[in-house]
Amino acid sequence: MPTAQTDQNLKLWWGVLYPAYTDHPILAVPNHNFKGTVFEQDTHPPNAAAFFDPQHRYQRWDHRYACDLPQLVQDLQPEEPTLLETLRETAQDWAQELNILDPSVVIPHLQSQYPSLSAVAIAYLALHLVYPETIPAIHDAWLDTVSTSNLPASYCHGIILDYNHTARPLQDVWQDDNISDEQIFQYLEDMIDLWKILERWHCHYSLLTVKNLAVNSDAQLRLHQLDFTLPLVETFERPTPPLSPVSIWQELFGHASNRRQAVFMPLLVSLSTAPLEKISEIQMLLDSFASTLRSEPLPDFEEELSESTGDLIDELPDITLSVEEDHTAIEDAPTALLPRQLVQVDVAAHTDSGRDRHHNEDFYLINHRQQVCMTPNGQQLEVQGVYVLCDGMGGHAEGEVASSLAAKTVHDYFEQTWPWQGELPSAEEVRNAIYRANEVIFAANDQKAKTGSGRMGTTLVMALVQNYHLRLGHVGDSRIYRFTKRQGLQQLTTDHEVGQRLIQQGVEPEIAYGRPDAYQLTQALGPRNNEAIDPEVIDLDIEEDTLVLLCSDGLSDNRCLETHIISHLVPMLDFSIPLSQSLHKLIDMGNQVNGHDNLTAIALRFKLRSILSTLF
Repeated sequence: MPTAQTDQNLKLWWGVLYPAYTDHPILAVPNHNFKGTVFEQDTHPPNAAAFFDPQHRYQRWDHRYACDLPQLVQDLQPEEPTLLETLRETAQDWAQELNILDPSVVIPHLQSQYPSLSAVAIAYLALHLVYPETIPAIHDAWLDTVSTSNLPASYCHGIILDYNHTARPLQDVWQDDNISDEQIFQYLEDMIDLWKILERWHCHYSLLTVKNLAVNSDAQLRLHQLDFTLPLVETFERPTPPLSPVSIWQELFGHASNRRQAVFMPLLVSLSTAPLEKISEIQMLLDSFASTLRSEPLPDFEEELSESTGDLIDELPDITLSVEEDHTAIEDAPTALLPRQLVQVDVAAHTDSGRDRHHNEDFYLINHRQQVCMTPNGQQLEVQGVYVLCDGMGGHAEGEVASSLAAKTVHDYFEQTWPWQGELPSAEEVRNAIYRANEVIFAANDQKAKTGSGRMGTTLVMALVQNYHLRLGHVGDSRIYRFTKRQGLQQLTTDHEVGQRLIQQGVEPEIAYGRPDAYQLTQALGPRNNEAIDPEVIDLDIEEDTLVLLCSDGLSDNRCLETHIISHLVPMLDFSIPLSQSLHKLIDMGNQVNGHDNLTAIALRFKLRSILSTLF
């Protein structure tokens, strides 16, 4: 990649040209009747054209790199918004209820509204929305005809991308022994996870060029650009491409220190000698790295490593893929999942009375504790907490009483029975705490001689957290969601209401929710005794970066969360953004959609990483 000394106050962009291929699923021209202006791409730097695009909006920053792609360019009309910028800003509108990572869904959807929008531009747009730290933002795009010896197609996709001048080359990171082995292994896992997503868009080749890989200021893996052409175009800079990330890993480790090469040697040997045909098999070997390391003793990190380790890296065989190979040895091998540890847990909560309510019957209570133990080998994070959210009902301030009584009773129960760093309370203890809250509200109703609909009550969702183990409790129609980039948004609880009960009995959803009483609660705390409630208890283990949301129905009604995943939930998994800030934006959005009710949410955000040090 070309580099340049730039003014920190000057905004520069990457200019990238992609050749158009008739049969390529992404690089094909969207409109074959397009008539573009012939754009001569001068290959002689001294006489290079001043502009990157035919419209003369993007000026080349440094003519010395006029024959290199991508190029640094300056936008001479920064005040003029582009279509791509508008689409990014309105993602919550066009991305509603779309599987944003499925090109067969997203491309037709956007091209039906914008016929001239290329699949290349859509790929950048969609992937950046889900991976904002990894995939560069697209600023502009156009289609034109290009005459150049390096591009074998008459049509060409012009793309302007965000340029991150602070990104550090991944190869430099690999050579830096101040970067932990755990972090290096995390990058291997990130590349595998990213490969699976990019493969759908035919740009997983982006991970096969070392110069295209970098690390941003937040230590997140970053691609300079997406590569759709590696298998199609072969130049003096691009030899026959490898068929998996393994060859790139070998190149990276080949320039790493002797100590790092020795640490990862069992993995490198396994990757290089096993008959790998699928990316899932590489993933399997990564997951079994723990048992591999235990069975293969590491050499001592002495001077004799200076020659033997480097020679061994050079002698590792290349991967040869063959459909005839027998993969039984890999498929039958025991797989030990890599141990992981928490490196960050964030908590935020917010409540709003809503646009149409004069008082707030929702209530939340949080008791969050965490402790960090630091040693020369790293740090250990211990987390323990009780998180309770209740949505009261009853009117005349009775809803507030019921919700606060329930939350405080559950909190006090575990304050007395669950010491710091004690064993996570059992499912039975969760039920006992909820039953106790029901008894307190039920007794208060009896004391005031409340009857029928005049008896106050509340819903309840709660979470007990001990490191990456959660035990969840639930009564009513408040909900608990889990969101990860890999699994998307999942509702973990089932609403205790008439409609859901009918569905569980086999009634079609349309019929069940066509009843006038479909949303009437079948369970709540307070109106009746313990025999009338059956608390739901759910166990949850955190296995990847995860957002857990406890929320009242004022936020979850009308599929509010399901239709705003890209615009509001994805940013909540961005650890560079304060969780409280993202949660406030979520509540504000919910207020626009569901302002008829109180809105409350508790957000828990977990960041994990693999632990290699425990294996050595």
